[in-house]
Amino acid sequence: MNAFYLLCFTSLLLARPDDETKKRNRLDNRVERRQYRNSIEEITYHDRWKKVATVRLFDLNNQRLAEEHYSDFQQRIRHGRARFWYPTGQLHWTCDFKENQINGPFFSYYEDGTLKRRELYRQGFARKGECYTADGTAVDCQPLVQPSDFEGGSKKFVQFLRERLRKFQPTNPSQFITLEGSLSEEGILFGLHPVSYIEQRSAEREMVRQMVEALRDMPRWRPMIIDDQPVQSDVLISIYFSDGKLFSASYGANAL
Repeated sequence: MNAFYLLCFTSLLLARPDDETKKRNRLDNRVERRQYRNSIEEITYHDRWKKVATVRLFDLNNQRLAEEHYSDFQQRIRHGRARFWYPTGQLHWTCDFKENQINGPFFSYYEDGTLKRRELYRQGFARKGECYTADGTAVDCQPLVQPSDFEGGSKKFVQFLRERLRKFQPTNPSQFITLEGSLSEEGILFGLHPVSYIEQRSAEREMVRQMVEALRDMPRWRPMIIDDQPVQSDVLISIYFSDGKLFSASYGANAL
């Protein structure tokens, strides 16, 4: 018998019944689904380190709202085509990202499909563009992105944290904690949790859990605005303790 066919036949005989189960489990582990108040996020990982990923967002009726590609999802670095849709299914806007910056043509549309904005970007900066009203009249282009913000700004945010965390005791006198969450179109912060490298530190896990619990029910934020529409966005919150007390804090959103 040909050696190649003998090898294939032997492999089939040696294959264990649970091999397919293990394979299915590996595939299942590649996909995460997270349900929020008004949407469902589906993350498909394309490598074992869960860095390269495709993220899709659906409404509760399973209507696709967004699709983005990441070269490093843990660091939220987008790379490749991004598309967002209206709840009706009409395309809202589309562009390409290169290392987390818009690069190339950007197109956005009104809900009836009429062209709203056409711009050319290079490494995150608009080089030229044309914008139109719903009836097709050319107008000056307004800023594409208005970043999210805590009501009252960063000083109010630090004041809020000091009040909420006044009884909080970090495990070390000097400690830096980073949390991440999602900000809804209505300005509600939800899904707050520590970034992955902190979750892996068993000594800090309970402390961070208490911190997250203390920060529930934040005041409303101003949501991120993209192309005149409020959108859901990711938010990173960095908190620094010195001598056991909150010394400083900052926040930032994953903007275009």
